[in-house]
Amino acid sequence: MPVIEVNLEDLRELLGKKVTNEELRERLPMMGTSWEGETEEGFNLEVFPNRPDLLSIEGLARAYATFTGLEKGLRRYDVEEAGYRVTVEKKVEGVRPWFVTAVVKNVEFDDPLIRSIIQMQEKLHVTHGRRRRKVAIGLHNLEPVEFPVTYTTKPPEFKFRPLGERFEKNITQILTEMHTGREYAWTVEGFEEYPMILDGKGMVLSMPPIINGEYTRIDEATRNLFIDVTGTDLKTITEVLNIIVTTFADRGATVYAVDNHYPDGSVLKTPDLRPKTMTLDIDYVNSTLGMEYTPDEAAGLLARMGHDAKVGETLTVEYPCYRTDIMHPMDLVEDVAIAYGYDNFVPEIPEIATEAGEDPLEVFSRGLRNFLVGFGFQEVVTFMMTSPERLFHRMTLPWEPIAETSNPKMEGYTCLRNRLIPGLMEVLASNKHHSYPQNIYEVDDVVLLDPSTETGARSERRLAVALCHARANFSEVKAVLNSILENLAVEAEVEEGGLDCFIEGRRFVAKVGGEPLCWAGEVKPEALEAWEMEMPVAALEMNVEKLLELTSS
Repeated sequence: MPVIEVNLEDLRELLGKKVTNEELRERLPMMGTSWEGETEEGFNLEVFPNRPDLLSIEGLARAYATFTGLEKGLRRYDVEEAGYRVTVEKKVEGVRPWFVTAVVKNVEFDDPLIRSIIQMQEKLHVTHGRRRRKVAIGLHNLEPVEFPVTYTTKPPEFKFRPLGERFEKNITQILTEMHTGREYAWTVEGFEEYPMILDGKGMVLSMPPIINGEYTRIDEATRNLFIDVTGTDLKTITEVLNIIVTTFADRGATVYAVDNHYPDGSVLKTPDLRPKTMTLDIDYVNSTLGMEYTPDEAAGLLARMGHDAKVGETLTVEYPCYRTDIMHPMDLVEDVAIAYGYDNFVPEIPEIATEAGEDPLEVFSRGLRNFLVGFGFQEVVTFMMTSPERLFHRMTLPWEPIAETSNPKMEGYTCLRNRLIPGLMEVLASNKHHSYPQNIYEVDDVVLLDPSTETGARSERRLAVALCHARANFSEVKAVLNSILENLAVEAEVEEGGLDCFIEGRRFVAKVGGEPLCWAGEVKPEALEAWEMEMPVAALEMNVEKLLELTSS
């Protein structure tokens, strides 16, 4: 999750109110963020990927102002016309097809704004941009730019002067010799020609998504900007452009439209900062939240989240162009709940006939946790969301079908885990600076595809243990398994084999009635290298639900 640094004095100036860290610590988490502690200049705040508009101090101030009643309703933005034109050539279709732009004038570049923009650009690249592959942002000094601007491609031998360099370099040199080029070369791997943004006299503004040109460098004397966003998805880059432009507008800048001419003859005028509209049934709100709001009450709560709502047979809600998370009426219901305050909802036990009691699986899982703590192991809790790169590539396992998200917001979290061991390996890899031994465990769910279920997938409770120290080996992890089975009076047949992430000959699978119960062994050197681990690791993973079934029979 991205964490932003907030300058308290800058936030106060944007709000026009002298708020305190104590007040902000209490109220900001109610908006769906997480307080990460105070700093010398303010505080750190974790922002969830569904609210990229909060990644800048300006966006945070805007949302906080409506949430606390300093402002009310929708903030509207004007876009001026000035005849700026951009041409998108057909050559970019096969590399990075989408291009949207804007012009922003009368920008007062002081230190707080520069820091805010750099931070926002970096966080947007990581989250919405998937490390620049999906979205890349370019900010340029408008003064030397001559329109029309052209978005095209150039061959590897093409030369220009990259940002921060004294002399020209060709594209191959940029990708192989410069730090930024090497870091992001993977985003243009396999291209015969590379994306390039040129102005009317042939000056290079940028080579997206790698690096900007030196001649449009921004400094504190810059007052007017040309902004470009390139990418592989039009909706996403348009959302990012709106977030950036409204950030400048909140600092008093004037926004100008640009006509982006595409090779099919269409013209896309950006930015489009007009509010979007969605209808919301008050009965849907009340049935979902278990409340009895009147339409006027719901409209008032929506105003606290920066929306305008007109009351009629249904609520007609106008929501801001930068709210990328509003995709369904349920998202507006969530905003109603946030504005009302989750702590104000009174929980009620539903009037249904049921046998009260704790789930036997949870009772059993708690017993396993207590047992492993007695061994001196430390419990960890890892994310349910992960990536195929962690599950398969780093574990040296062959790919297999898994539950994947159709529109992930972050490159590192695109699917649901089907094993616990990769999560434990990630924990160990992140804690190499701590002393050894590091013996950890986790008891939690994985998700497995299952066509027989209504959703096509099912969860399964697993236990995983990882032993990491200089002498971690097959015998030690097998002793852990034997101890668990003996204490539960479960007999299993152990045979060689199991998961390919373990060393052949130092791995085993424990079976009961011919069905696998546990997989264990010493992790392969190739997997340790992929995780940049310096100590050996022995690990096991077992089916807790199967274990419970065996102890109950």
